[in-house]
Amino acid sequence: MLQALPYHLKVRDHFAQQTKTWNFFAAGKTKEEQLAQYKTELLKNTYKFDPKADDAIYEKVNIAKNKLGLEQLVVTVYQAQYTDEMNASIVYLNNEAHIVFSGRITQILDEQELLAILAHELTHIKLYSMLQGELETAERIINAIAADYNSEPAYFETARLYKLYTEIFCDRGACTVVEDTAPVITSLVKTATGLDKVSAESYCKQAEEIFSTGGSIKASTISHPENFIRARAIQLWHEKKEAAEPEIIAMIEGITDLDQLDVFKQKELSQLTRKFIQLLLKPNWFRSTLVTNMAKQYFADFEFDDEAATDEQFMESIGHAHSSIKDYLGYVALDFALVDGSLEQIPFGWAFQFTENMQMKEVFDAIVKKELQLSDKKLQQHKQNTMAAWYKIKEEVKEQVYEGDGALRASY
Repeated sequence: MLQALPYHLKVRDHFAQQTKTWNFFAAGKTKEEQLAQYKTELLKNTYKFDPKADDAIYEKVNIAKNKLGLEQLVVTVYQAQYTDEMNASIVYLNNEAHIVFSGRITQILDEQELLAILAHELTHIKLYSMLQGELETAERIINAIAADYNSEPAYFETARLYKLYTEIFCDRGACTVVEDTAPVITSLVKTATGLDKVSAESYCKQAEEIFSTGGSIKASTISHPENFIRARAIQLWHEKKEAAEPEIIAMIEGITDLDQLDVFKQKELSQLTRKFIQLLLKPNWFRSTLVTNMAKQYFADFEFDDEAATDEQFMESIGHAHSSIKDYLGYVALDFALVDGSLEQIPFGWAFQFTENMQMKEVFDAIVKKELQLSDKKLQQHKQNTMAAWYKIKEEVKEQVYEGDGALRASY
């Protein structure tokens, strides 16, 4: 049974909370004149397959419709003119689906592969029809926001991931219809390469070889995951069903990169940053006016937290973070080490100790060396001097920053 992917539901839930935006897009209706204009343009630039003359294609359409529960859907299939690029696409308007083939795609695919392609495209409509059309509404919202050049990059990344997961979902629909993974995989490879004959088994082995290297591999395209990812994803889903989701998510999203934050990871990083700063600023001597103002530049509603303490989840979040995230946190620590000259060298000494405790010693050392333009020798001298200044006051008051049995204690 086809089920919406977790990411689809996250995006739906996120925008459903924004009542005005949600209601505006949910109420949107396609005007009849827009549908008529689109169909006219199709007729100008395509060949429309006739249900009687081209009954073999429409038989496959009907098979896919029946297995996907789309019996009432009106489907028309076309062949695009003036293009050699092999592809298939679908547009859904007023309960009418228009599938357009381009290039030699119908010539190089066998019967099962052609059925897989048609089923994949029709599964887009299946997704739109699920949950009372809420996922289609969510897709239009995120695509509209991402298309606005004034929008934050996180919305573009969210739209990108939504599209990638949609293709994964549609591959599952194709597999459900043909009841086999091989035609789904070979149709992908044939469309991409133009080859008349390919082996699904060989391509799956090729995909596994890519992931066996142990490197961080994730989808980097805008609208469709790379074919080796799609092939491995459909094979994993076929073998494990929902138990395969963690592996598939890792292939699509990978480790969070600072330059590729969606709206959800942006929120997670914001929460991580807030706690990082609260821990860094836990010593009372560190709470000067300049330092407080700096904290409020990060978070307007920032408040010091005397109860702040690390936990296993927090330490894992930093320890497993992408290098760009660790660099970012390193620069946050540097901001506070430098912001108030009246505190002299003490904040810098504590920043060295704090980042070491946070498993970021090498990261922070490299940032300080770069930004202060220090040689290795000068860096060590600077480190010794600032930490000595911090050591002078650390015995005055003891405050626990770490929790749990055998936890480290930081003294200020």
